[in-house]
Amino acid sequence: MDERALAAIFAGQCGMATITQIVACGFTRAGAHHRVRTARLFRPLRGVYTPSPHITEAGWRWAAVLASDPARAVLSHGSASMFHRLERRRPGAHHVTVPGTGRRRVAGVTVHRSTTLRSDDVVVVQGLRITSPARTVLDMAAVRSDDQVLRMIREGEYLGLLPAGAMAACVAGRPLHPGAGRVRRVDPFTVESALGQTPLEDDLEAVIATLPLPDPARQYWVPGASGRRYRIDFVWPDLRIAVEADGRSAHERAAAFAEDRRRDADLGAAGWLPMRFTRTQVLTDPIRVGRDLVGAAIHRGWKPGG
Repeated sequence: MDERALAAIFAGQCGMATITQIVACGFTRAGAHHRVRTARLFRPLRGVYTPSPHITEAGWRWAAVLASDPARAVLSHGSASMFHRLERRRPGAHHVTVPGTGRRRVAGVTVHRSTTLRSDDVVVVQGLRITSPARTVLDMAAVRSDDQVLRMIREGEYLGLLPAGAMAACVAGRPLHPGAGRVRRVDPFTVESALGQTPLEDDLEAVIATLPLPDPARQYWVPGASGRRYRIDFVWPDLRIAVEADGRSAHERAAAFAEDRRRDADLGAAGWLPMRFTRTQVLTDPIRVGRDLVGAAIHRGWKPGG
């Protein structure tokens, strides 16, 4: 029995090993089962073992893939979306995709079968196979709304995971995928004004909720001096304060610099106070953001407790 080889497998797979790997290290199946009975090994999923009862999120990902098909399964759908940080919701069960057809089920894991999964749909991160960001969005488009898919695409673009044209290329190569229709319907080259509430707006809304200010109107249409109307993320109409969550990447902000200034000038000429907060400001210095908003409201005539 090669204890050192088994320890190396556990270390390389976030504490997980299959029974096949354990046997390859010189242990018998009966020996592995004995270790389970004596609490020297634990079995979180069928055919998968770990030396510790305390399993990390990364360990559960490995367990799900190994239990489904050690040679071919990939982490996918909601599990991949959370891994890539395209969404924040935690899936109820871990999702994996196995190429081909079949009906094998694994308790605690949602197993998807796919005949369209290609090599370029898979990325390997620290040894774990995961669907690529583009393929993950395509898979999730089959079960998410238009707005949710738009959020995922924009988040992927901001994080640098979805270069321009990535979604169009992904859909073009898989035209019969259940999510292809929704991705075609929404604009894969999303701009800031094309979305409803976005992840950064959720964060800014959470900051605003801690302030003593009255609730703002959201996604509110504001006319500029030119007569052009703009949809603003958060608005206090009585105070004429218009607040935008600027979730674009640095490159996109640079490209839109002149348009942003023209828009702010148009609103300012109509008596509005436009305010913009970037992702860095909202996430790293929310206290300063809140102080700026309250200060602007007081300057505009709002009285605390009034």
